[in-house]
Amino acid sequence: MTPAARIAAVIEILQDMPDGQLAGQGLRAGMQRRRYAGSGDRAAISALFWQIQRARARIGWHLDAIAADISPRNQVIAALVMIDQQYENLTHLFTDAITHAPPALNDNELVMATNLAKRTFDDAKMPVHVALEWPEFLLEDARIAISRVIDDKQSVEAELAALLDEAPTDLRINPIKLDDRRLLRDRLAGRGIKCYATSLSPWGVRLAKRTRTDELQEWKKGQFDIQDEGSQIAALLCDARPGMQVADVCAGAGGKSLVMAARMQNKGRVLAIDSSAERLERSGERLRRAGIHNVERKAVDDKWGTRKWRAKFDRVVIDAPCSGSGTWRRQVDARWRLTPDILARYQAAQQGLLEKARAMVLPGGRIIYITCSLLASECEAQITTFLADAPELEMADIGDIWDDTIGRLKGGTCPQTATLNASGMLRLLPRRDNTDGFFIAIIQARLR
Repeated sequence: MTPAARIAAVIEILQDMPDGQLAGQGLRAGMQRRRYAGSGDRAAISALFWQIQRARARIGWHLDAIAADISPRNQVIAALVMIDQQYENLTHLFTDAITHAPPALNDNELVMATNLAKRTFDDAKMPVHVALEWPEFLLEDARIAISRVIDDKQSVEAELAALLDEAPTDLRINPIKLDDRRLLRDRLAGRGIKCYATSLSPWGVRLAKRTRTDELQEWKKGQFDIQDEGSQIAALLCDARPGMQVADVCAGAGGKSLVMAARMQNKGRVLAIDSSAERLERSGERLRRAGIHNVERKAVDDKWGTRKWRAKFDRVVIDAPCSGSGTWRRQVDARWRLTPDILARYQAAQQGLLEKARAMVLPGGRIIYITCSLLASECEAQITTFLADAPELEMADIGDIWDDTIGRLKGGTCPQTATLNASGMLRLLPRRDNTDGFFIAIIQARLR
């Protein structure tokens, strides 16, 4: 495909996407209709497509400022002119002289492109929420959360801006089959895949560039799985030990269950609970490949009760449904689908799950509350509200637990101050820690 044909493909993919469709789904559907495209073509199409998705609010602001429609074709023109500095080449890329190129620019589009070329993409007049590509109604919520662990305003906004970057790809060794991540690093290097040890997780390896790994023999043999470093940290901090009874609530595809079961050396039980039988079914293949056999999967309805599980578990792990704002580097367009009503439903579900965990945990056990959120309303505020009426519960010291788990495994240093660690709440941040945005709270049930 010519560069012009690749641009035409991006315009068509954007035009063909139904309202509400996930960007990733739209791109995959567009690629399936273009099976003839080579790997270089696919990479170029994907790069421009995601460039536009990551700059959606800023592109829209500039187009609105010059009274231009926010259409797929205009979005692509704006990205080429303002981000890729392709103004001088524009008439060679939009032309009737090249087969499969986008149609030539009309007079209005030529004027629009000229006006865009005179503008600065990161204009100082741009509202902060537009510059950060953040939904305006969530901005203060996120600022409050990040300000708890970072002092100056400039650094807080830099953390939010970091979600515009592409997320890295992290692998996690399976210690049941591979006891040293350096072995995985060296084996991948032998296959021409460059990678390096993660800075915090003792089981993590980060790829130098995105590479498909599910066809490698090491993956098929269950020696590693794909898991963001932040998720690895959250699962290790659960401190699951051999012989324990562990409930993994909202277990999903089983990433944290895999880590906890490995730490338990297949001794004891992990009860993986989820309202989606499909998600649990997908986890089955991961468990079999990893050689894990102490995970029991249980599908429940949305109104599941705790009577048969009351005071049964040493650890109750809640990977709570949430905004997913900490993962917006990966789910680029998810930020624009979140509404106040949806957020309120998540918050209600979070409180309900905390109450279930309160009933399920043994005296002396722990509740571990995890979200991939950068919002205070889904994190610190939920824990404060929950503990206000739970005298039998108290916050644990995450610093001590980090030392007992990640420290003993020779991982990195806990990224917060001792004062914040003692609060029982930890934040992992995309810029400071180079992980997805995670919140982890560890709550101790007192012996009675």
